[in-house]
Amino acid sequence: MNKNLHLAATLNGNKEHLRREALSKRKKLEEHIVIEASKKIAAQLTELFEFNKTNVHLFYPIEGKKEINTWLIHELIKTTSLLHTSVYNKSNKDWECVSFNYNEKFTTTIFDVPIPVKYKSCDWKSLDIVLIPLLVFDKKGNRIGYGKGIYDTILTKIKPKCIKIGLSIFEPTNCIINTSAHDISLDYCLTPCKLYEFNKQ
Repeated sequence: MNKNLHLAATLNGNKEHLRREALSKRKKLEEHIVIEASKKIAAQLTELFEFNKTNVHLFYPIEGKKEINTWLIHELIKTTSLLHTSVYNKSNKDWECVSFNYNEKFTTTIFDVPIPVKYKSCDWKSLDIVLIPLLVFDKKGNRIGYGKGIYDTILTKIKPKCIKIGLSIFEPTNCIINTSAHDISLDYCLTPCKLYEFNKQ
């Protein structure tokens, strides 16, 4: 094996392998499976957590990625919560937290991420709940995303009491994800079948 490739694999641990495996698995999903999983997750989420008068950061599904349809969650909490999402700021090359009206129209931006057309900037520390997209998670609450580092950055900016909830179509991997010093684990992860709880005190 090429020494450089071996070094890269060592530094990256098992993340890249698990990411490729999850992307392949999700690509094969039939659309009706994604729809049913999304409905179950949305229904369970609003039963298990209190969203009334909370500041919620919600990701919106990227077309063609077979992600959980979080528009269903949007519909369930839109009149009781103040909705937030992330917008890429080209000037400082960073993601900023924004709030918006629930009936605002959406467009797409970098990485085809859906964002509201009109919004206002907010402080990350105002958030009470962050809903987190992922490809893979393990039974310790470690997660793997697309590798862009968006949520790695976001999670360093929120207040300690902000609840971090991953949403996953699949159950956790049996592997323990190799983590780095900057990785921040989930508090919970919700699948169509179960709520997983981590970081118990």
